[in-house]
Amino acid sequence: MVCALDVERRALAGLERPGVRFHVSGMGAEAAATAATRLVEERPRAIVATGFCGALMPILEAGDLVAAERVVHENTGDAFPADEVMLAAAPGRRGTLVSATHVARTPADRGALHGAAVDLESATLARAARDAGIPFLALRAVSDRFQDRIPDILPLLDAYGRPDRGRVAAFALRHPREIPRLIRLGRGSRRAGRALHEGVDTLLARLGA
Repeated sequence: MVCALDVERRALAGLERPGVRFHVSGMGAEAAATAATRLVEERPRAIVATGFCGALMPILEAGDLVAAERVVHENTGDAFPADEVMLAAAPGRRGTLVSATHVARTPADRGALHGAAVDLESATLARAARDAGIPFLALRAVSDRFQDRIPDILPLLDAYGRPDRGRVAAFALRHPREIPRLIRLGRGSRRAGRALHEGVDTLLARLGA
C-alpha cells in the first residue's frame, strides 16, 4: 500500500497485518517514482496506490471511494489497467483515475481532465508495477469535490503534506476569504480518511489478506 501524505497514512492506522505494508512516498510523481523504485526491488505480491483524490465528476462527494479501472497519465495519455482480481474485490465507484502534473485546484482545472477522479502519483506507481510485472490497483477517497476551489496551500506544506502551523496562520491572516475553503478542505479530508480506512479494510478482507 502506497500513499503520498502523512495524513493518509494516519487514516490507515490499525490496518497493518502480516503480508501488508504501508509506505508513504511524499507528494508528486517524482517522489512516487523514488518510492516505486525501492518498492519493486522488494518484489511485493501487489501494489495498491491509495490515499485522497479530487473529484472530476460533479456527482462525487467528499468521502466517496473510487476504484480505478484504469489510471491515465495526463501528459502522455499512457493508460494502466487495474488488476482484475483486486478490482473485483475493491469497494467504490469504478472509473478512470487521471494522474495530473499539478494540483487541480479549481473547477476549470478539473473540467480540463477526463475521468472520475484526479491525483498526482498513481500513474507513476502503475507504470513501475507494470514494468515489474506486479499486479496494481488504485483505490482512493474523494477529499475535494468537482466544484470546490482549493487554496494555494502547497507552500505551507512539507513533502509529506504536513502543514507548517506558522505559515498556515500567516496565510489565513493575509487571505481571510480563503479560511472557509481551508475549513471545507479539512472536513473533506476527514471524511475521505474515514472512507479510506473502511475501504482498504474491506479490500484486504475480501482478498483474504
